[in-house]
Amino acid sequence: MSEATTSLRVGRLVDGLGGAPITDAVIVVQGDRVAWIGEYAAVPPEWSTSILDYSSSTALPGLIDAHVHMSLFADGRTYEEMAGDSDGVMALAAARNVRTHLTSGVTTARDNGARNRLGFDIKLAIDRGYLDGPRMLVAGRPITAPGGHFFWCGEEADGEEAIRESVRRLVAEGADHIKIMASGGGTVGTDPTRASYTVSDLAAAKATAQELGRLVTAHCRAREAMDRAVEARLDCIEHGEFLDEDGVPRFNQDSAERMVEAGTYLSPTLAAYGWDTILRLRASRDVEPLASGDAAALQDAEDVIKGRLECVNSLLELGMGDHIIASTDAGCFDYSFGHMDYNLELLVQAGMSPMQAIMSATRFSATACGVDTHVGTLEPGKYGDMLLVDGDPTLDICAISNVRAVFKAGALVHDSGGPTR
Repeated sequence: MSEATTSLRVGRLVDGLGGAPITDAVIVVQGDRVAWIGEYAAVPPEWSTSILDYSSSTALPGLIDAHVHMSLFADGRTYEEMAGDSDGVMALAAARNVRTHLTSGVTTARDNGARNRLGFDIKLAIDRGYLDGPRMLVAGRPITAPGGHFFWCGEEADGEEAIRESVRRLVAEGADHIKIMASGGGTVGTDPTRASYTVSDLAAAKATAQELGRLVTAHCRAREAMDRAVEARLDCIEHGEFLDEDGVPRFNQDSAERMVEAGTYLSPTLAAYGWDTILRLRASRDVEPLASGDAAALQDAEDVIKGRLECVNSLLELGMGDHIIASTDAGCFDYSFGHMDYNLELLVQAGMSPMQAIMSATRFSATACGVDTHVGTLEPGKYGDMLLVDGDPTLDICAISNVRAVFKAGALVHDSGGPTR
């Protein structure tokens, strides 16, 4: 039996490689892979019939979210309150979350921490077709110091040998990558301003993961943790706040230059610093004046976001643009699913061009996550993962929010209007 063929005609095609969009383009997907891309006038005769007409839309590679927590709730509760729910309730939340993220255009997502076997089970359910969701890259349980950030997920490890055992156990269970908590975080009793592991501890995680063909990403809010992660040659840093021991984030030129020299990727999770709160309070302020407490909360959140954008801008000036990848941290606190658009808009505010921001969520993220042979760009031989939007996001990144349709592996998984033939 021949493989099914899907042909789409689009007004413009952004392939993720960084070049100018192709206007009036056709994308042909045979089976689950892209077979041909080019101008409509040059489409081969065998693929010129039954073309789906999205000629008013722009096609991009499916987005890649490099940092999610699919089994958390994004409902504003603390980690401790969320951890009080059962694995069954978390699984039901994940069923909602994966669908929400997929229909927003995220076709690949890297889950950076779930309790017990939830991460693996969510991925299995999507792979078997029980759930509609992005292609999942899962860490399973994040490795953390005893009582450390996310300790309630169930993978505490103290010392090099215990860390090696954790890496081996997680990979045997199906981990696509390793997540290690190199500093404290929002978990009660942990300190985000201090490192949790030594350089040799982190190096043990890296060496063991590398032997097993896995990448390592590290939760690092403290500058000390960032420096140690870079020295241990970890592949990626999450958040990267440059927090000093007094709790104040201070961009450090020497630390940043070492990151650039080492080729470390940064997943800055920009919207996770209060963007949902900012949008909610700004909307309320448009209706009536805010109460003093809400006005102060809005100002605080805007100040934090401003500092984060300045930090990313400094990294861009150091030439780190192709190593900064888009990520949401969706699931934690009130960090919403379905809104990679927030992060792309913030990256543009930080100094990226719209095209750079698109590539941070496609090509660069695919490379950082080790899946660039399959996803991240629209090229023959890669999965037919596509986001179609109305408008031109290379001119106005806000157009990324105008989702028309989403294809995963060549299959239409969401359509807001429907094509014509």
